[in-house]
Amino acid sequence: MKKIVITTMIAALLLLFTGCQKEIPHYRGYYFDAMIEDAHVIELKDQNSIPALRGYVREVHWQLDRPIDGNIGVKFKENKYSKEFIGYILEREAMGIIALEDVNIATNTGIQSDESVRIGGAASVTKVDLLKKNFLPRGDYIFRLKVHGTNNWDRKEIYVQVR
Repeated sequence: MKKIVITTMIAALLLLFTGCQKEIPHYRGYYFDAMIEDAHVIELKDQNSIPALRGYVREVHWQLDRPIDGNIGVKFKENKYSKEFIGYILEREAMGIIALEDVNIATNTGIQSDESVRIGGAASVTKVDLLKKNFLPRGDYIFRLKVHGTNNWDRKEIYVQVR
């Protein structure tokens, strides 16, 4: 009888602890880490607390721990959750940058294919603006970073201040 009671108590404790774990949302950037320049990407607790984001229609879940000076050096790596959802990181897609205010960014027009959208069996092709320099002027931006892993993919939308 004592063994049954102890086993039941252990099972109840295991259920309690596993039920307390926070489920991590998919496709919101929790399954890899990133840095821009030497600033760490951290979770954004309240999008409404940043005035520049109030008119932005998509949800932003990330921000930098400090403003950057405009050089765009991006590093990414797996974290403790990566294996659970995306597996091992294989590649990073071209980063998208959205200016939240009117800034003059020097760009060239280029062509980009998108394998996820197919037209007549072939990847779609679209015109894109490519930065002439790896540098941004002062302003508020959203950086869209997407990685592909051995099992799946994940993305981060990051609020970035260039000062």
